[in-house]
Amino acid sequence: MNGVNNIKSVNIAGGGIAGLSSAHLLKRNGYYPIVYEKESNIGKSRHGDYEGIENWIFPTEINSFFGQLGFNFSKIHSFPISKFYVHSKSNKPLLITHPQPFFHMIKRGYKETDLDFQLYNQCKSSGVEFRFGQKAPNDCNIIATGTSKAAAYIKGINFETDLKDQIHLLLGNKFAPKGYAYLIILDGNATLATAFKKTKTKQKDTINNCKDYFESIGLSIPQGNAFASRGSFSLPFGPNQEPYKVGEAGGYQDYLFGFGIRMSMISGMGAALYILGRKKEAKNVFRILNHKRRLSFINRFLYEKLNDNQMSVIVNKLSKSNDPLSILSGIYGWNTKNILRWIKLKYRFEIRPT
Repeated sequence: MNGVNNIKSVNIAGGGIAGLSSAHLLKRNGYYPIVYEKESNIGKSRHGDYEGIENWIFPTEINSFFGQLGFNFSKIHSFPISKFYVHSKSNKPLLITHPQPFFHMIKRGYKETDLDFQLYNQCKSSGVEFRFGQKAPNDCNIIATGTSKAAAYIKGINFETDLKDQIHLLLGNKFAPKGYAYLIILDGNATLATAFKKTKTKQKDTINNCKDYFESIGLSIPQGNAFASRGSFSLPFGPNQEPYKVGEAGGYQDYLFGFGIRMSMISGMGAALYILGRKKEAKNVFRILNHKRRLSFINRFLYEKLNDNQMSVIVNKLSKSNDPLSILSGIYGWNTKNILRWIKLKYRFEIRPT
């Protein structure tokens, strides 16, 4: 950290949600964060597609969670989702419901209603400095630049529609090998996408298979605007020291279904706490995060072993449960059973601790 007018300056490489979380918390605690973003503005690398902020991996209520970072969630454009349909090979579409939201749906990108842009606005209002189109200096305190590796891919389309609001999860190797597909329709905007694992064999045209399936059940899908992205399944567990790697740069994500927004933002908070000298709090943050990462690693390994019929059995169990949210929360519990699974499985999967 360098002195700027006797204020402690912190250089942050990358203006994604992890970097923004670090910057905002540091600024609110008297530091002078400078965010270097290679794009021309925040969220430029995103596509305006829908993503979910889950309510099962971490127990903190959504408003309180954002408040821990100094953000005001009431200024975030979001949709609470307490029901969705799951489609699998052996069952008709099954409705999964709960009195509390499973997740809050948001858009990712650079437009006014997108999460990235809205977090940027709150950071800017608090006085965070941004330097766009500039290469970050070599002495950055926090690295939040995303990942350079890819082991999973997302292909999809965004489109406008007159269909009513609805959420669909589509499972099966035909639609998303070792992954899942989804259709999200909210407020006249929609995202159809398939998230699948990188394989050695030639990838089938999964997005068209998804489109054909939904049209076969009466949901009209136009051509839309295509997008694609990728994700890393690296699992680095290095020492927590500067430069702190957060977000995807540090492997902080959910490996099961990709609900990584909270995990990414929390990693940014942890790095900021270290810089603020609150080491005990920071260590506890990363301890919890690493437990959740290990559990998502286990969940991904077990999920990839399922065939289409086994997926259907699990979906049926969720649909019949009076508390499906607790079932989802339970698979992220760091207990003796999952600790033993971690010890047994950690060297038997494509993800590798580094």
